[in-house]
Amino acid sequence: MKRSLFLMIFIGLSLHSLNAQTQTAAQAVNDFYKWYLTKGVNLGWRQVVKRSDLTPSFQKRLTNFFRKMEKDNEGGYDPILQAQDFEEKFLLKPVSQSPTKAIFNFWMFGQKAAVVTLINSNNKWMIDAIQGV
Repeated sequence: MKRSLFLMIFIGLSLHSLNAQTQTAAQAVNDFYKWYLTKGVNLGWRQVVKRSDLTPSFQKRLTNFFRKMEKDNEGGYDPILQAQDFEEKFLLKPVSQSPTKAIFNFWMFGQKAAVVTLINSNNKWMIDAIQGV
């Protein structure tokens, strides 16, 4: 009985883990922007850069960008949205994808605002760059 219970729990956890690892690049970038536009924009940048769906190198680049903005007493520009103004409505259009890299165009206000690059590391898609157009 104990063995059967252990086996059922183990299989359940394994399936849950497998499902968590199979998120597509499109789902990852869409989930990030949904979160960011509803919650992230209201958090300080120090909280945003801690997100596990950003690569460590992108977290570092964002941190450097925000620190420079603070030092220079500049504000208002959002490097994640590549804009000052935003709306919660957005569109992501796939550009290219390989097993290790995916690129999407990020649209807001009916126009392309940025190119978002994701990389796949250990079966997890993470944002590695956001570049304005």
